[in-house]
Amino acid sequence: MTVPLTDAAQRQAADHLLAARRSGKVIADLPDACKPQTLADALAIRDLVFAGLGDEQAGWFVGCSNPHIQRQLGLDEPYCAPLAAGTVHPSPAQLPAAAFPSITLEVEFAFTLGRDLVPRETPYGYAEVAEAIDRVHPAIEVVTSHLADWTHQSIFNIIADNGTDGALVFGEGAPLASAGTLSAIRTSVSVNGEEKATGSGADVLGDPLNVMVWLANRSREDGITLKAGQIHNTGSTTPMVLAEPGDICRAVFEGLGDVEVTFVAA
Repeated sequence: MTVPLTDAAQRQAADHLLAARRSGKVIADLPDACKPQTLADALAIRDLVFAGLGDEQAGWFVGCSNPHIQRQLGLDEPYCAPLAAGTVHPSPAQLPAAAFPSITLEVEFAFTLGRDLVPRETPYGYAEVAEAIDRVHPAIEVVTSHLADWTHQSIFNIIADNGTDGALVFGEGAPLASAGTLSAIRTSVSVNGEEKATGSGADVLGDPLNVMVWLANRSREDGITLKAGQIHNTGSTTPMVLAEPGDICRAVFEGLGDVEVTFVAA
C-alpha cells in the first residue's frame, strides 16, 4: 500500500525543486523520503513549487495530450500545471538561453478565454467551452526540467516540478470563430530555417478544443475557475524538438499564423 507523503515531506520536495530552479541546475532525483508516489502528492508539491516562485498565474498549460508524448512518458491522459506570468511572451520573443537548463520545443495551440469557466456540478461540453474562448493562438512552449534526464523520470516527479514549465511564446492568432477547423490545421517547426517536425491539430486528443474541454472539467472537479483573459496551451502537435543557445526557432500554423523565439546566447 502506498503511503501518502506528510506535509513536511511535500514541503521538502518542493524546497529541493525550488533550490534547483534558483541555482539554474538540475538534480538527479528527489530524495526517497520525499519522492511523490501518488498523483495527489505530485499535485500538492506542484502547488508548493508554484507558490514558491512568487509570480502571478497567467493560465494553465496542459502536457501529454499528444499520443506520442504520452507513450514516451507512460501516461494515458494529460496533466496540467499553472503558467507563471513572467514566463509568457508575445512573439517574436528573445529569451536568454541561460535561463533554461535544457531547451526543448513543443508546437501548441493556445487559447485566450473571453469569459470565466467556473466550477459547477455538471460537466462542460465542447460547444460551451468553444463559446467561452476569445482567441486561438499559434504558440511554442519551451519545455525544460530541473530533473536530470527528465523524460525517464517518474511522471509524479515531472508533475511535481510544475510539469516541466519553461516559457510560452504566443502569436497573435485569430478569433476562434474565424480560425476554421483546428484539427485540420497543419503545423511545422523549424530551427535556423531547417524544418524539424510537422503535425496538425488532430495530434492533440483529435482536436485542440478537446484538450480545452478536458482542462475545463479537470478544473471544475478541482474547484478552480478558468478566468477570462487567461491563456492556456494544449499540448504539442509535433514530436519534441531540441534547440541550442543562439538558435532561431519558428513554428507555422497553416492559415492561423506563426510564432518565433530566439534563444540568446550569453
